[in-house]
Amino acid sequence: MSNFMNSFDISGYGLSAQRVRVNTISSNIANAQTTRTDEGGPYRRKEVVFKAIDFNDYYNKAINESTDSLGYSDPLSEGDFGKKVNPAIMSVIVDKISRDDRAPKMKYEPNHPDADANGYVAYPNINPVIEMADLVEATRSYQANVAAFESAKNMASSAISLMQ
Repeated sequence: MSNFMNSFDISGYGLSAQRVRVNTISSNIANAQTTRTDEGGPYRRKEVVFKAIDFNDYYNKAINESTDSLGYSDPLSEGDFGKKVNPAIMSVIVDKISRDDRAPKMKYEPNHPDADANGYVAYPNINPVIEMADLVEATRSYQANVAAFESAKNMASSAISLMQ
């Protein structure tokens, strides 16, 4: 049953990461015309940076801490010649949300309240087409994680019904 739990956890991490990404992209799109922020200047585009984690190390550490005190050793964890079997199951977490510090787009609008002395207004350096493509990609990744979660749930449900 722990393999199903791994699947659920991995899909859950992926869902959380993509949700953060969708929210960040949505914020970029919503602020594409924001010329004044609390920090001063135009809105700065944000990007989500993911970090891969070895899920087995994370998961096995929690299991080993609870079973080491009992003297339990899993006979299936030993491979050929006494090597530990640890297939690489990777998951993803949000490492950070970075700010894009590229120069803003300058537009000549002398009547704008945020215009400088030369009549130019600094607009965020956000391309809505790129943001929408990123949003579609993040949405598809979210949907793939939902499908993986549903598949694992259906397999677990089928396994449980076979045991009864």
